Amino acid sequence: MTGIDFKDTIVVRSANKGTSTITGPVMPSEFMGDQNAKKIEERLKLAGDMWIMSAKGTSKIKLSEMLPPKKTDIKGYYISTEKGTARTQI
Repeated sequence: MTGIDFKDTIVVRSANKGTSTITGPVMPSEFMGDQNAKKIEERLKLAGDMWIMSAKGTSKIKLSEMLPPKKTDIKGYYISTEKGTARTQI
């Protein structure tokens, strides 16, 4: 038995309340990868140095003064599995 290569798979989806269909290849989901990070950086550069309101609109900070988020190492942490009754170490 051979495996399925999902890159070449054609997907049929319904659209417009199920009245029409869309066919096409599977598109990669890149919402947490490097491609998305680059896209966000480009959008921030286009926005320029604008003010961002925070704390229910009572304080503001410039976009250029905001620090980039730190990436944390998740090695050694536990995650919940099986309806929250068990845990697995990452």
